Amino acid sequence: MSLVYLWRRIHLGRNPLARGSDRVEAAIVVFGVLIALLGVPLAAAAGSEAYAAMMERSALETASRHSTTAFLLEDAPPARIGVDGTPSTETASVAARWALPDGRFQEARVASDLGASAGDAVTVWLDESGAVVEPPVMPLDATSAGIGVGVGVWLAAVTLLAAGYVLARCLLNRARWAAWDREWERFGQGSRS
Repeated sequence: MSLVYLWRRIHLGRNPLARGSDRVEAAIVVFGVLIALLGVPLAAAAGSEAYAAMMERSALETASRHSTTAFLLEDAPPARIGVDGTPSTETASVAARWALPDGRFQEARVASDLGASAGDAVTVWLDESGAVVEPPVMPLDATSAGIGVGVGVWLAAVTLLAAGYVLARCLLNRARWAAWDREWERFGQGSRS
């Protein structure tokens, strides 16, 4: 839908029945649509910035973390089944052991799916000092964050514009009702004469 089409649909032209408040309301709608359209590149820039920051974090974490296979030393708590019959995606902290590059073994508590048994293999992420850390941010996470930020910024702007329109419409309606009251008052005085 083009702006010209939109303007023609709401433009009141020389209609003698159009009040000044109707023209103001039409201008607010056109202005709001223009601002919403101009907000798309700004939201895209915010999303791009978030994506770049997450990709930088991903590169740093990928360079400083590595994965290894650990084996659980104990059973994890039993899995929970949801009301809809699907298993829970919760994790529990369970003791595990893995081999270090120098041949020694290290033990620590790691996150494991509920219902896992002793001896099951799990992937553990370690930092340069050998401490257990979260997995690095993946490029797909960065993409999701960028899209989420961009869409979120644009939706927030559109929500504010819509709230501004609703407020303006309420104020304009109040002015219209006051004008109607004055007209009825004048009409009532004219019929008494």
